[in-house]
Amino acid sequence: MRILVTGCYGFIGSHFARLLLKETQHSVVGFARKSDNRNEMRISDFAAHPRFNLINGDLTDDISGLVENVDVVVNFAAKTFVDHSIKDPKAFIYNNLIGTYNLLEQCRLYKPLRYIQVSTDEVYGSITDGFYKEDSKLNPTNPYSATKAGADMLVVSYHNTYGLNTIITRTENNYGGWQHPQKAIPVFVRKCLAGEPIPVYGDGQHKRMWLHVEDHCRAIMLLLTAGYPGEIYHVAGEVELANVDLANMIIKLTNSKSEIKFIDDHDIRPGHDRRYALDSSKIRALGWKPTYTLDSGMKKAVDWYADNSWWFV
Repeated sequence: MRILVTGCYGFIGSHFARLLLKETQHSVVGFARKSDNRNEMRISDFAAHPRFNLINGDLTDDISGLVENVDVVVNFAAKTFVDHSIKDPKAFIYNNLIGTYNLLEQCRLYKPLRYIQVSTDEVYGSITDGFYKEDSKLNPTNPYSATKAGADMLVVSYHNTYGLNTIITRTENNYGGWQHPQKAIPVFVRKCLAGEPIPVYGDGQHKRMWLHVEDHCRAIMLLLTAGYPGEIYHVAGEVELANVDLANMIIKLTNSKSEIKFIDDHDIRPGHDRRYALDSSKIRALGWKPTYTLDSGMKKAVDWYADNSWWFV
């Protein structure tokens, strides 16, 4: 198949394109906004691959013809930093809503075999106990998650109204090499390697589920052909950690003497969701399961950052 991967310079999108080229015979069209050298480095090892073609552009601009002769569209393109969305919601509205709308319109015109929208557990808001199912009520609590929820609803509407073969995936916190240096795990590793205090928001008891990025990508690879049109699938490893426990895990993996410094996040992230948790039994019934344990996956990620300290510069 010929697969369009939007957001190809991004953390998850670049991993997905790499795995497609490595483990399948599909051709990959990578679409990404012209970016800085760090983001472009994410695809440097496969940019010249004979089955890869890169197109620089912006989904909020004219993308006429982008989906022509494409079999499957996988939309990773989105602005993703919650803190940034609180400071500047408008950019997230344009990128996550208008960008998705433009891409769906191209799909309505060219009718690919399948459209996959990659979304997030944050659309549900916080949950104190238990796990969200795919039909749980949406309750986004910040501009980022609100725009992701809105984009999901656009996808649902294009399936119901125009008959597009769509699937939505919602995942938990992904981790692995090449993640933006401002994200939690790269920050924790960098601080540990430098022997500096590790900044942890609030009281450190905010809980998140963690999934290695390659396991997420393999779930999406399965959904290229598996699953039912119009459905939502949770992609989750069901491994849950409080942020302070994550910090302590990285301290141990790096043999660091760093200490944890708790940061008052009231002004940084007002309404900080306490816990996210997804039930992933639906996609597991299709045959997917994570290949990495939290220990093996986190060690691989930490080793990558330790061996590639230039990524932090």
